[in-house]
Amino acid sequence: MTLSLTQLAPNLWVAQSRLFFTSSGIFLSRGQTCLIDPGVFPDEIHAIAGFVAGQDCEPLKLVLTHSHWDHILGPEHFADVPTVAQASYLSEVSGQGGTHTRQQIERWEAKHDIGRTQPFVIPRPAETFEEATTLTVGELTLHLMHAPGHSSDQLVVYQPDSATLWAADMLSDIEIPFISHNLAAYQRTLAMLSALDIQTLVPGHGRAASDSAEIRSRISEDTAYLAELRGRVQQAVLEGRTVQETADLCADMRYRSHEENVGPHRLNLESVYVELGGEADPSDVGWGQLLDETG
Repeated sequence: MTLSLTQLAPNLWVAQSRLFFTSSGIFLSRGQTCLIDPGVFPDEIHAIAGFVAGQDCEPLKLVLTHSHWDHILGPEHFADVPTVAQASYLSEVSGQGGTHTRQQIERWEAKHDIGRTQPFVIPRPAETFEEATTLTVGELTLHLMHAPGHSSDQLVVYQPDSATLWAADMLSDIEIPFISHNLAAYQRTLAMLSALDIQTLVPGHGRAASDSAEIRSRISEDTAYLAELRGRVQQAVLEGRTVQETADLCADMRYRSHEENVGPHRLNLESVYVELGGEADPSDVGWGQLLDETG
């Protein structure tokens, strides 16, 4: 299957996987490239490598926006390219988290008959950073910023000259915020992003946007969703309600692509219930329960 790459900014090409509408990026300048989450299927990764080779470019860095399984399949195909991640990546892929990630990849590869000559090894970054760092790619300066909330190690990439934001798993047109890490952190991250000049927005899943009104709408809609969810769940916790009673109180909330996002919304409210002091085992409700899945 042919992978299509689209130029979205003067120095940015984007490919979209047939899995989850996942975005992969190539920042290119003066014979150097920085790859962002190259994936997902092997043929797609090979196509990205072929595009880079066809541009007569040197892959300088490979950025992993976070440690979720669908974003970390690329580095093994670019063994000589140093990988960059946020510092919390290392703890996310250790212990139970690493085991869960490998299980997810094994199930996905079995489902799609993707053969391997050797087991998948979770990539270890050559470079990590805490709050922010910069990468120089040809004449480009890329700003990498810690952006937790969806995951503890999530980062975004901002290119100020073109006002381009690679938003990782946020600001999608098809997904609501997935609060699989922390609501308060997610709200702080959106506040940070709202202060940026963004002319081109690329979400980790879904359609890119270059219309300023649409970009601002995505930010405001996701900000409003998180604020309403906090308010409703906080009130339920103060009233001593159960998780199910809290879910009933949040059932009429409005959010994008409602039918497709009912499940994630339920996981969100359960995780927020625990975060705000509700009495429930985090391994039995919300996003935390997914770590115990083995099937």
